[in-house]
Amino acid sequence: MKRAMLAIALLAMASLAQAGNCDAPKTYQEVCGIGAFDDCYGSSGFIVAAFMVVSLAIALAYMYSKLRQDPSMGVWAHDEAFNLLVSVFLFVGLLLFFSGSCSLAMGYSAGSTGNSDPFRTSQNYMDRLLAGNGLDVLRGLTSDSLENQKTATYYIYYGLTPFFGSGSAGKAGYKAFSAHEEFLIDLYLPMIASLNAQKLILQTLQWVGAAVLLPFAFVMRLVPPTREFGNVLIALFFGTYIVVPTMYAMSGAAFGQIAATPVQVSGANSFCSYGLDRDSCTPFQKTVLYKIGSTIPQAVFLPNLVLIVAITCTMAVSKALRAIAV
Repeated sequence: MKRAMLAIALLAMASLAQAGNCDAPKTYQEVCGIGAFDDCYGSSGFIVAAFMVVSLAIALAYMYSKLRQDPSMGVWAHDEAFNLLVSVFLFVGLLLFFSGSCSLAMGYSAGSTGNSDPFRTSQNYMDRLLAGNGLDVLRGLTSDSLENQKTATYYIYYGLTPFFGSGSAGKAGYKAFSAHEEFLIDLYLPMIASLNAQKLILQTLQWVGAAVLLPFAFVMRLVPPTREFGNVLIALFFGTYIVVPTMYAMSGAAFGQIAATPVQVSGANSFCSYGLDRDSCTPFQKTVLYKIGSTIPQAVFLPNLVLIVAITCTMAVSKALRAIAV
């Protein structure tokens, strides 16, 4: 078994050495099939090689039990063969789930160039949200706040200095507009930071899931002493690599549909603010308050919801795998 583990470790290093071809895939198989793991990480080749090594070890153990008439070795070979078969079905099942999530993501990203996996769809959604409702809003609020502060400095003085005189600040009210915009900037900055953090977390999960969790989860499940931990890693891979990006892709599709379809609101200028939207309040989807209000749920509510669902799915899959372990 030690030699088998050494062989698996050498195969892992060889797979990682060959990884790195992350060109944009074009075909469905390259995006949603086993090729999605080969293009950038070489994970599937590592897993197949590990299956072959373990199958060879099981075959040798079975032949040894028949040659030496050792029943305990035969029972061990039988149990490990069953676990190897279960691991094969698990790997195929994960690929089917990933392919299904890819199909959903492609439907949600209709209109974009080329096929798109859940991670790419989610990152594109975050980029659109940051560009349209994030940085653009902050840039406009900052510019307007500085302009209002400049306008508020207007002051007229009458008299003969230093003997007598008086004055009036005719546009001092613009300080209130500036204060309102600075309040919104302070409120909105953490939201933009949250969106950027979620984008970075999605990129990290993509690499960790494909390059670390998937190959090492199956290798650990094939080895009896680490089988339980391998089951936990498989469940963690399912939650982070399949559930999380799919939910982000679904949220992006829902947000795009809602933002593109006008809804009936009470009053024509429900989201209009004189200090923020001085040019035009139509359509109301382009007003500052609507952009901020529609982005806050994506920055606060969505990550918490995804976290709850991912943890629940991970715990459920882990319990299911523990139940079928031998």
